[in-house]
Amino acid sequence: MNSPRRGSAPGRLDLLGGVADYSGALVLETPTALTTTVTVEPADALLVGPVSLSTARVAELASLAYPEMRDALDDVPRWTRYPLGVALVLVRHGVIDPPLARLDVSSDVPQSLGVSSSAALEVATARALGAGEIDPLRLAALCQEAENHVVGAPCGIMDQVAVAIGTSGAILPILCRPVSVSRPVPLPTGVEVVGWPTGAEHDVSDAPYRRTRAAAFMGKRIVEDARGRTWSWVSELPRDAVDELPDMLDGAAFIDRWRDTDDEVTTVDPDDTYPVRAATRFGVEEHARGEQALACLRHGDVAALAPLLAASHAGYDAMGLGHPAASAVVEAALERAGVYGARSSGGGCGGTVVVLCDRGALDDVDALIR
Repeated sequence: MNSPRRGSAPGRLDLLGGVADYSGALVLETPTALTTTVTVEPADALLVGPVSLSTARVAELASLAYPEMRDALDDVPRWTRYPLGVALVLVRHGVIDPPLARLDVSSDVPQSLGVSSSAALEVATARALGAGEIDPLRLAALCQEAENHVVGAPCGIMDQVAVAIGTSGAILPILCRPVSVSRPVPLPTGVEVVGWPTGAEHDVSDAPYRRTRAAAFMGKRIVEDARGRTWSWVSELPRDAVDELPDMLDGAAFIDRWRDTDDEVTTVDPDDTYPVRAATRFGVEEHARGEQALACLRHGDVAALAPLLAASHAGYDAMGLGHPAASAVVEAALERAGVYGARSSGGGCGGTVVVLCDRGALDDVDALIR
């Protein structure tokens, strides 16, 4: 590389689906107009912020098992682990050679608001490092691998796919089994999806998200034991079996009887208590809501999405990913003329409420995300 190279990616707004992505559900996403850009310039090492890694050190780190790789990066600033993780994963899979490059980041995608600032940084980094020509679904999967196994945040695949493939002004249907996309559905003329920040920050590495994700896979394990068969995805479980799950379950009781789940990026803490029924049910019901919403969008019937968005928002509250600030924003949005529906989005616990509305209906809201 003899001259600077750039890669960009947008944030995303989560119309429906959210945390159901790790359950293998259908999710409906759209990119933001806000973007992250990574500029790569020639250097004598891999330079990200204050971190400098020689070519030999990059190759060594890329060869380590992921727990050891995370430990080796434990003392670097947290934000640098996202671009460093992407570089290491790309080297690990032979997509690129250990880069001799300085990475500089500029972004107007807000952080900690649940609009995929991390995925935007990952995909922009991969593109800047020369991985933009590979299949976009593979690129998204490699970026998710970096976030899951290098950063240590147990996100699903939704965010990376949405920012890598999404089309402005359209809804991208993503089936997270493990991942495939359908043709984007343009929003009806005069209708938009916007993000209304709640003022409460969100982080998918925090305890509520980890607890809820683990609870969904605990529910899957219990159902499989009760029914004597397995399913590939939480969202495929039979509804009547999910209804029979315990409401709350201590981690110690689960471990004593079922030992572990098949989710490789979370663990069951014996000292924690898990919302098993609500978390498992959300994956099953959100997939069904996604299918209904997609049919409505294809027919241009946006008003029919209102009860689906409301049910999704209630599901977030039920499994512990709601937030009083999010509920207040939803209530405020629904009082506005031209608003069809609103819900907690992304990883929940605050962050951003997504609103489906007539264009301009929320133009007076400060820091509105489009």
